[in-house]
Amino acid sequence: MAPSPSVPFEINYANASDLGALVSIEIRSFPSSNYMRSTYKGCDPLAVHTFKTVSFFEYFAKSECHILGGVDSEAGEIIAYSRWNIPAIYEFERAVDTSLSIDVQAQMQNMWAYAPKLNKGTYTFYEEMIKRSRNIHLKQTDIVLELLCVLPEYQRMGIGSTFLKWGIEKADASKARIYLEATMEGVPAYLKHGWKIVEEIRLDYTERGGEGSQKFALMIRDPPGI
Repeated sequence: MAPSPSVPFEINYANASDLGALVSIEIRSFPSSNYMRSTYKGCDPLAVHTFKTVSFFEYFAKSECHILGGVDSEAGEIIAYSRWNIPAIYEFERAVDTSLSIDVQAQMQNMWAYAPKLNKGTYTFYEEMIKRSRNIHLKQTDIVLELLCVLPEYQRMGIGSTFLKWGIEKADASKARIYLEATMEGVPAYLKHGWKIVEEIRLDYTERGGEGSQKFALMIRDPPGI
């Protein structure tokens, strides 16, 4: 069982108006990421934030994508978030309006314009890794934990475990597996909660004009009894 967070904390479905705050959390949560450094080097920070916010709308509009914000109950601020893809067969409805305004839809059509200095080479390198890995390991009935971010000052307080518990309860009730691509820093936590490594991949960003490399663990958690 996941420990209770050491700060007053609650999980809510994110609204479209929250996406800018969630992007800020994502950017701050991975300060030493070679992917972030290679992809957005030379980009204006505001441009990076705008680009990632606009690209985030694509996930928000998908009915199977469940985006959760973690709120510090005392401060009233979002301090963490997770993004889950839950197949429609499990009938978990999203408790939020997923419609997007005409202006937002127009922004999505031209999202590359918001970060003209972005390194598309490393951006697509990572996307290619995700596509290849899921083609090999993912089943149509799998739940996917696509992202879990906690602000650095709130890490190691049980917040990440609370998000994992949210998804594990739904997966176990449906007898579904949970798949994810983890950074190596996150692997110990996922192992603790029942995931197993099925493959490790290293991306050498220098092949695409970036800096350094990064290793990822592809992980699957089976439901009890499987």
